[in-house]
Amino acid sequence: MFRIKIFSLLILLIMMTTSGSAQQKSVTNPWSFQSIANVGLLEGQTGSAFQLQTINGARYKSWFAGVGLGLDYYRLRTIPLFVDIRKEFGRSSSKFFVYADGGISFSWVTDAQKMGYWINDQFHNGFYSDLGLGFKTTIAKKSAIYVSLGYSYKKLNETYSTLYYYPNYYTTDVLPPNDSEEKISFSLNRLSMKIGWAF
Repeated sequence: MFRIKIFSLLILLIMMTTSGSAQQKSVTNPWSFQSIANVGLLEGQTGSAFQLQTINGARYKSWFAGVGLGLDYYRLRTIPLFVDIRKEFGRSSSKFFVYADGGISFSWVTDAQKMGYWINDQFHNGFYSDLGLGFKTTIAKKSAIYVSLGYSYKKLNETYSTLYYYPNYYTTDVLPPNDSEEKISFSLNRLSMKIGWAF
C-alpha cells in the first residue's frame, strides 16, 4: 500500500513537471528580428519614378522599429537613409498598419540630371520622409506581404557658379567681377506606393 502511494506521488510529480515545461515552451518571446524589402512607384508633378528599399530592425508585439536604406529615382537620383517605425492593428493574420520614416537623402545625381554649362555644380544632401498606411498579410510563421500607400518628401540643394561674358574684358584694363554663386532648392512631394516582403 505504501509503495502504491509513493508510485502515485512520483507520477503526479512527473505530470506537474511536464506540464510546467510545456507551459514554459508555449510562452513566446515578444521580441524578434525582421527584414523588409520594398519595391515601389513614386508619383508626383515631375512624373513617375522607381524606388527600392531594404529595412532591418526589431519587432516587439505590434510595434516595429528599424533602419532603412534605399534608391530613389524621382527627379534626382538619391539614396535615402532613414529610421522606420510602424504600428499594426488587429490580432488576425491580416492587419492594417501605419508607418513613419524620417532621415537623410544622400545625393547620387546622374550626369544626365546635371546642367553641363554650369561651373562647380554640386548637390547637397537633404531631408527625407515618408508617412502612410498599409495592409499586411502573413503567409508563413515569419513571412508576410506588405502593401502601402503614403506621402513622401525629399529635399536637395544645388549650388553652382555662373560665368558671365564681358565683351570688353580683353580690350580694357578693367578686370571682371568674380563669378556669382547660385543656389537651387528642390522640394519634391510625391505619392509613394510600395509592395514589400517581410522575412
